[in-house]
Amino acid sequence: MEDLKVDSVYPGFDQSELLALARLDLDKGNIESALSKVKKALSMEENNPDALSMIGKIYAQIGLYEKSKVYLKKYLKLQPESVTENFQYGMVHFDSGDRDTALSVWNELLESNPTHPPSLFYKGLVLAQKDDIADARKALGILLQSAPADNLYFGKAKELLQSLESRNAKLNKYANSKEESEVTKSLPENAYKVIN
Repeated sequence: MEDLKVDSVYPGFDQSELLALARLDLDKGNIESALSKVKKALSMEENNPDALSMIGKIYAQIGLYEKSKVYLKKYLKLQPESVTENFQYGMVHFDSGDRDTALSVWNELLESNPTHPPSLFYKGLVLAQKDDIADARKALGILLQSAPADNLYFGKAKELLQSLESRNAKLNKYANSKEESEVTKSLPENAYKVIN
């Protein structure tokens, strides 16, 4: 029934036209319309990589992370070397609270792309949240050495490193006090706020 309704809304459009129109909708912030067009495009060919990638990103944008994972995983079976979708696959795990899987995805991506700024930043963030400060600093250091200063993640990495340094100073100041646990607890939330 839904396909008939979509057919009556988009009569005569082929898959490439629907995907092009969906991209325009996304650029304008018309997510509902874009999603409708991509779903129609997928009904025409369920393994179209462009459609799989697009619907995975749309579902992530609207917070439907489990659906996003399904479509990004299908995309990655067809295009396993894709840097952007691999990173985004890690992000949907991160955003849904599965930090370990996200870290695993980014580590794998970094094996073939060792200076990918977003993966290095989020790897550093997750490691900092796990209190693996030395490895967090290492990931962020690689980012700062390899990315240009005008890269979005360069600035975020500097801020996160400053947060880690500030935390260390506070931990040293409050060593053996009850306040130490409060400082330690505040790092992940504060670090996450830096990136949003």
